[in-house]
Amino acid sequence: MEKNKYCNKEILLGDLKEGVMPAFTHVFNCYFDELNSYISVICGNQNLAQEIVQQTFIKFWDRRKKLVIKDNIKRYLFKMAYNLYKDLQKRNVKELGLMKDLQYTAMMNLMEKDPEETERRLKLLNREIERLPKKCKTVFLLAKKGGLEYKEIALQLNISVKTVEVHISKAMLRLKNTLNQ
Repeated sequence: MEKNKYCNKEILLGDLKEGVMPAFTHVFNCYFDELNSYISVICGNQNLAQEIVQQTFIKFWDRRKKLVIKDNIKRYLFKMAYNLYKDLQKRNVKELGLMKDLQYTAMMNLMEKDPEETERRLKLLNREIERLPKKCKTVFLLAKKGGLEYKEIALQLNISVKTVEVHISKAMLRLKNTLNQ
């Protein structure tokens, strides 16, 4: 009986605004899987997609008293999830910029303290990069010098994202070991 009750959008929205948990459960059960699939395709990361979808439903519940849904709940949820994803992307870009600034500052501090040591380490790194296996070197350079995302590298080289991750991990481990000698 409850499920049939929620076929009516006005009743469903009314119960949501009142905080009736079965109404929310109905919405969650109806749209979670589809929303999760949609966000997974967009971001390419199942764990991240689940986090975004969970945040979407939390935000939906928090805003339930002020809900104004013109079309349908599905479209509203999909738009909300997409916006959360875009906001996350913007924060990631901003954080990446901050990380690059910190790396630059750290490098400049190193250079000011001991330019000869910095030069020696850079030569050592470049030499080790040249010694990497061909595919590993290509992947590493596309990621670190080319600034490409793993997904873009995978498409360009016709390999899986997981293979890109493995190559990057190998390269980073090898370079780290070289620097620690």
